[in-house]
Amino acid sequence: MTTLANLPSTVYRRSTLRCLVTGIIYAAAICATVPMEAALAQNLKTPALTTAVEGDAAAGKILFDQHCVTCHGPKGRGDGLEIAGATVADLSSPTTQRKLNADLLATIHEGRPGKVMPSWHYRLSPEQSRDVPTYIRTLKRK
Repeated sequence: MTTLANLPSTVYRRSTLRCLVTGIIYAAAICATVPMEAALAQNLKTPALTTAVEGDAAAGKILFDQHCVTCHGPKGRGDGLEIAGATVADLSSPTTQRKLNADLLATIHEGRPGKVMPSWHYRLSPEQSRDVPTYIRTLKRK
């Protein structure tokens, strides 16, 4: 059995150097992707990437009544039409109300893949996308 003490010093140095160089390359690659992801997020400028939602609750109610009330119900409690046994989110619940605005926007934009919730990304303008979560915040149970 060969131990490090029995290895020629050049082999040991090469493997150490190879590990060191590989580690530096991986670290550089990870550091390089973080600013790139931030730049992409800035370039996309989608409401889902922002944390602040400054919308019009009255306009959000109109949109909610047009598009969301069928499933979520008039007060957003998930008591609208039952669709093939699907569970619909209660938007007035403390769980939903604790969610970040960015998470609500992401759900509105992307929908819930594998669930009944459709994506509204191409149906709502960025302004309308901010109005709906602003209205959802008014549904908080008292």
